[in-house]
Amino acid sequence: MATSTGTRQAYLRYGAFTFRIQGRSLKLIVYKSAEDPYARSLFIPFSDETSGRETYAAGRYLDFEEQGGDDYELDFNMAYNPYCAYSEEYTCPMPPAENKLPVRILAGEKNYK
Repeated sequence: MATSTGTRQAYLRYGAFTFRIQGRSLKLIVYKSAEDPYARSLFIPFSDETSGRETYAAGRYLDFEEQGGDDYELDFNMAYNPYCAYSEEYTCPMPPAENKLPVRILAGEKNYK
């Protein structure tokens, strides 16, 4: 996955969340760190129609713990800005094009001052 500093970080495409929002069927790809594929942490970097206007331009993140089974609660209230939104000294994975949502996600962390 490309990063904010132009490097690449290795992630495994672990699965996908499919859901409906604003009357549309949508999908987000779920990733796991390739450095520790046995960890239970799941990661969703995404962007949406608020990115660059109401929220951080590059996108936001959602984190989950793998719980076994196929049902998860996708709570966009938990969406947060990556560290690189606050300082260019951080290296952050950039949400891939496949995780660009064609809707506005009005929940979660917004722009900062």
